Amino acid sequence: MNLKKELAGLLCLFLALALFHAVSVPVLMPKRCDYGSVWNMYLQEPEDSLDLLVFGSSLAYCDVVPSVIYEETGLTSFVMAGPSQRLPITYRYLLEACKTQSPKAVLIEATCLLLGRGDDSLKVNLTYMPWSLNRLIPTFQEASREDWPGLLFPLYAYHDRWDSLTLEDWRKGFGGYEPDPLAGYTFLDQASPAEGPKDRGYRITEEVYAENLNYISRMIDFCKEQDIVPIFFLTANINQPSEELQQRMEREITGLGAEFWNFDKDFDSLGLDLSTDFFDTLHFNYRGSEKFSRYLGDKIEALEFGASEVKDPALWQERVRYFSERKAEWDGKPVRMRSEEKAAN
Repeated sequence: MNLKKELAGLLCLFLALALFHAVSVPVLMPKRCDYGSVWNMYLQEPEDSLDLLVFGSSLAYCDVVPSVIYEETGLTSFVMAGPSQRLPITYRYLLEACKTQSPKAVLIEATCLLLGRGDDSLKVNLTYMPWSLNRLIPTFQEASREDWPGLLFPLYAYHDRWDSLTLEDWRKGFGGYEPDPLAGYTFLDQASPAEGPKDRGYRITEEVYAENLNYISRMIDFCKEQDIVPIFFLTANINQPSEELQQRMEREITGLGAEFWNFDKDFDSLGLDLSTDFFDTLHFNYRGSEKFSRYLGDKIEALEFGASEVKDPALWQERVRYFSERKAEWDGKPVRMRSEEKAAN
């Protein structure tokens, strides 16, 4: 009898801890509304309402504006990227994101192929994901053992935030998130004058490159199974992969059966202003991202997908208005030179 009571007491303790964890974690976790990994807002999208999904690193969420693509094509889209995100994580993002959406095409920013191993961004990229195998598998495969507790138990990772909680933390923690007015895009208003394109000097071992290419192959296979068009692309930025590396990426990705769009080669056609359109040498600010997104929209429209009936037209009209108003606000001011306080990653 005593053993039964002890087991019952232990079970009650575990249930109480689980309940405390479930209630406290949404409040304690920093609220993620920009700079990638915006899963809480992505999951507010009506089911099967998005024509396009965009994946990758900060080069995706800083450079692609879904409301501009919607204006150009009538196609709805969302940027489900994450900071400094490697392809093993991007692959899991693709699988998880397609649980609630059935896109016609996915666009993956291809410099992820050139990112080496590292877990600096794993906490952000993984702890905001829904609980599923797509979160657990990369936790054990990509993270070091000492990082497992914080990734598996967010209360452990964010327990020290109690004394800095804001009203917004409590409101979103209990009330949840609203749809993202920028659909995964991060609005950057500062500018860094730049010179012309140059070789970034990517250094990656053949072993890691082959591993990344394997994940690209898996993404392409998944897309074909789901009748999704996979498109890999390079944004036009100042720090570019070498010409030799660009050619190798195009050759190997197209050889696996996917589209490859190299906008580094269209740098001049985009009409970019080196003095005002870049946040830094890798990312556009809102001026450059609008130009790039209109150009990207024209490229997408040429594929003749055909826009689906928009499930929530009021939401997309609001997104167009929201970006236009923020753009107009900063267009009316002197160009704001970039500080070093917050980088795009």
